Amino acid sequence: MKIVPFVQKKGGTGKSTTATNMSVEATLRGFSVALIDIDPQGSALMWKNARGDAWPHVEAMAPEHLPRWIGDYGGEFDLVVIDTAAHDGDALAQVVRLADLTVIVTQPTMLSNAVAVHLRDVFLDFGIAYAILLTQTPPSLTQRLDHWIRSHRLLGTVVDTQLAYRMDYQDAIPLGMGVVEYNPHGRAAQEVRSATDWLLNRLEMIP
Repeated sequence: MKIVPFVQKKGGTGKSTTATNMSVEATLRGFSVALIDIDPQGSALMWKNARGDAWPHVEAMAPEHLPRWIGDYGGEFDLVVIDTAAHDGDALAQVVRLADLTVIVTQPTMLSNAVAVHLRDVFLDFGIAYAILLTQTPPSLTQRLDHWIRSHRLLGTVVDTQLAYRMDYQDAIPLGMGVVEYNPHGRAAQEVRSATDWLLNRLEMIP
């Protein structure tokens, strides 16, 4: 079992969208995936309600119940993805202690970058393995985006795929789908597959 929380202390960066889509892609590859929603906003759980019984397994709980759930049930899954709340430092501290890799989900903006830097510094101080994933980027490579990508690489480990701002992400959510199901040949689906490749390789879950 590998545990991967998606985190950011700033809201609106795409944590839930990223967590649901990468969970679907990992499930389609044959992995047993649990997506745990510890965000009181409940975005992943609302997505699951639209999805119905199809995997991944989705469950909501308070952060303080997560360690016991992992002890009792985590061994039933290959991958446990955790959708965390913004602005809850105590919950974040609990979760990252359990993680094999923590993914900081951020946007190419000054404010999001500042928060990502703060999280990076805390993780480095406590020896927490992390990676940075850029989301909601311009759909095509621009000089500005190239600057942001190079800047984030200076912060440490960066997922080598960005999830661009594409309508497929928004359109798939109310249907309870991942973009790889909604539009399998679209650019968003390609991005999710590439980002999931990177994650599974980093976790040594695929050869």
